[in-house]
Amino acid sequence: MAENHIFPFLWMRGEAEEILREEIGKIAECGIKAVCVEARPHDDFCGDGWWHDMDIVIDEAKKRDMKIWILDDKHFPTGYANGLIEKKYPERKKLYINCTTADVFGSSHKLTLNISRMLKPTIGYWEIGKPVNEEERKNNRMLAIAAVRFYEGDVFTEDVIDLTDTFDGTFATFELPEGQWRVYVIYKTRTDGGNESYINMIDKESAHTQIEGVYEAHYAHYADEFGKTIAGFFSDEPQFGNTSEMGFDMNVGRRKMPLPWSDELQEMMEEKYGNTFLSYLPYLFAETKEKQMGVQIRYDYMDMVSKLYQKNFSDMIGAWCAEHGVEYIGHVVEDNGIHSRLGMGAAHYFRAMSGQDMAGIDCIGGQIVYGAPVETRRGMVDADGEFYHYALGKMGASCGHLDPKKKGRTMCELFGAYGWSFGVRDMKYLLDHLLAKGVNYLVPHAFSMADYPDIDCPPHFYARGNNPEFPYFAELMKYGNRMCDLLSGGRHIASVAVLYDGEADWSGEHMPMQKVCRELLGSQIDLDIVSLDMLCDLSAYNGACDGNTLQINGETFGALVIPYVKQISARLADVLTEMDGLPVFFVDAMPDQVIGQGEKEIRLPKSCVQVQLINLCETLKAHGMYEVEAAPAYKNLSVYHYEKDRHIFMLLNESAEQSFSGNVCLPIGEDVVYYDAMKDCYENAEVKPAEHGKGVWVSVDLEPGESCVLMEKKEIVCESAHCSFAEMTEGCNVIDLSEDWMVGKRKAKEDPETMKMDVVKTLTPISDTEPAFAGVIRYEKTFTLDGAEERLPKEAYLKAGHVYEMMKVTVNGQQAGIRLAPPYQLPVGEYLNAGENTLQIEVATTPARDQLNYPQPPFDFSHEAMEPTGMFGEVVLFVKEEK
Repeated sequence: MAENHIFPFLWMRGEAEEILREEIGKIAECGIKAVCVEARPHDDFCGDGWWHDMDIVIDEAKKRDMKIWILDDKHFPTGYANGLIEKKYPERKKLYINCTTADVFGSSHKLTLNISRMLKPTIGYWEIGKPVNEEERKNNRMLAIAAVRFYEGDVFTEDVIDLTDTFDGTFATFELPEGQWRVYVIYKTRTDGGNESYINMIDKESAHTQIEGVYEAHYAHYADEFGKTIAGFFSDEPQFGNTSEMGFDMNVGRRKMPLPWSDELQEMMEEKYGNTFLSYLPYLFAETKEKQMGVQIRYDYMDMVSKLYQKNFSDMIGAWCAEHGVEYIGHVVEDNGIHSRLGMGAAHYFRAMSGQDMAGIDCIGGQIVYGAPVETRRGMVDADGEFYHYALGKMGASCGHLDPKKKGRTMCELFGAYGWSFGVRDMKYLLDHLLAKGVNYLVPHAFSMADYPDIDCPPHFYARGNNPEFPYFAELMKYGNRMCDLLSGGRHIASVAVLYDGEADWSGEHMPMQKVCRELLGSQIDLDIVSLDMLCDLSAYNGACDGNTLQINGETFGALVIPYVKQISARLADVLTEMDGLPVFFVDAMPDQVIGQGEKEIRLPKSCVQVQLINLCETLKAHGMYEVEAAPAYKNLSVYHYEKDRHIFMLLNESAEQSFSGNVCLPIGEDVVYYDAMKDCYENAEVKPAEHGKGVWVSVDLEPGESCVLMEKKEIVCESAHCSFAEMTEGCNVIDLSEDWMVGKRKAKEDPETMKMDVVKTLTPISDTEPAFAGVIRYEKTFTLDGAEERLPKEAYLKAGHVYEMMKVTVNGQQAGIRLAPPYQLPVGEYLNAGENTLQIEVATTPARDQLNYPQPPFDFSHEAMEPTGMFGEVVLFVKEEK
């Protein structure tokens, strides 16, 4: 029996007991054996009302043998510590360094700046009156004063003069050489940055407030359930939060951006640079012409803050959970490259995941869109389709594969904030996309018990009984759990490792890793993304490098691919030297410099070579670094190779328009079966040995958005042969069923028995006449198969042209099957009679059009066209008669 791999969010607002129990029952109907309770909408988190509701949830979970995960804060994102910073520990607020500047001309006489006035941000007239914590601002303290010489525009030279010692407590009086200078006053502050109610992730004492406010509070009430009913805690997007903006360009050096700080960080700076670090601080805010010391200090700063986040937040919570018998999971913000930046980011994805027991990502709000892999999508934010489609899933899954602590597990929060129009059809594609990248645990977002329609980040799966697609969502979850279980407990097989681009992003000019991932995955060359930390400490990751191959936690890579970066760190240069012999491909160009070593020539092993991006796949294949081959070549075919008791291959056609009909060469030598995870059944595949002796060719036909699983047969017993729909229907008689139907409809909560049926000559979208209808539409038809009573059709197949969105087919009172997504075709022969037959097709819509019946929310994340509803176009029956 498959283990549970799904634990959806259950939003708790203080609902009545019967509603709580009903909703958990609905979750259980989906075959789901766990929930993640979220308190964001609850008014009394960690208060009497919360414990009352948690008692009910725990009791109901026990009755159903379900597990509970707890989202670990009252407010989003994680880091509010249930308000303890506000209520108990104001001295533990976030600490930042910020700066103000004065542009001056050097001269032969002394100049004076009123530094006491510069220990706060400058503001414009339009900002006068903006609320400010003036009492807290009085505690701002000067850290450094330094003058940097102008070069041109807003770029400076690395000619700096430390003026810190000229400060007398109020003024700084100094002389500067001739020329134009910018004087930076850098000060420490707890108010001139992001949210003052949140913990400081890089301060041990402040970060522990999160444990005190949430973790210890739950342990005090439910210690006996830890490791039993309570499986663990979920952190949702913890972040540096050094700005209140939601932008993604939060690289160090961004103008006027306050930077996270702590006493421990200052000690690390002093240990590396001595007191001279004060004179380098302006380069955290200013661009330099030389890009030497400026790049060095920025790289070191990001390296230090990401390590402190890892140690003081992620690892500390992970250790606490391990000591208390539960697990720690969740995700940070990965969007648009911010996984290696500040602001909403956590500075380094792999370090941020360090303390967690699963790797974690999220995919919500339209980030991945079927058929749009490289477009920039407009939604809650502008989404870089290339990153989401080609890098997000691989980054998360790679962490799950390569970090021994994760045990091969990668979780994704998914579906939320896509909107009411995002139904089970689209969920099926998104789920398959993530599976094909290596995700094997799911946190669907969300089950909401609020009155329908809840405008908070829909879709909501049950929606108090108002979602017509809920029964089909349940089927999707059962499918998802089977697939997740299939792709767990073994090892991923990839040909090459791609270097994580976090450190490259810190150092300036570079190629984002998604460019390389896109090229490789489009040629079915699978990969994992490896971090520099892994390469520098292979033994900690059960790894080694034998000079020809790289092994990390059971995976073997034939090469390391490094996206272009102008300057590399000394750590990377050293580790490449240590791995001499391993093929290393620098994409597009070799690096110019080692950070901090000026113009000194880089010396790398001869095994490090340059290759153009457009030639990368051809070069790798020439070296035999690939597992799967597609004929004809098809860039939209995703392939995921997994091995446990047998080799397993998941294939997905990611095109929304083109079908793939061809052959795939798999690196195995045994009989192959198709596995249908929706039906949980197998079919024999026809295979042919590959001409080059490497594996077998398997015929594959995939409609747009369609997926399949191929695996070694071994001891699997199955008699039927797999055929494409075209093969199955070849030579069949075609019976047109497109006209003369009885059609009825009902809303999701209405009694099916009261449905009124009307005669319809030609099928057209229901939305043509009822644009605000959403629900279940029933189509009924009686037809006759000619022939003697004893002559049943040998085979028969039903195909519907247009269905929005899913259909359930019943023939002569027997359910023949359901289809959650195109193609809407299925075998029905075993249910047919010679003579008269009755056919019923039920189509469920999304709740999207029903929203027109309610007051519209006061905001719009995005706008999209509404699809039609119902079944229309051709409906045909293919019948193969007995000879």
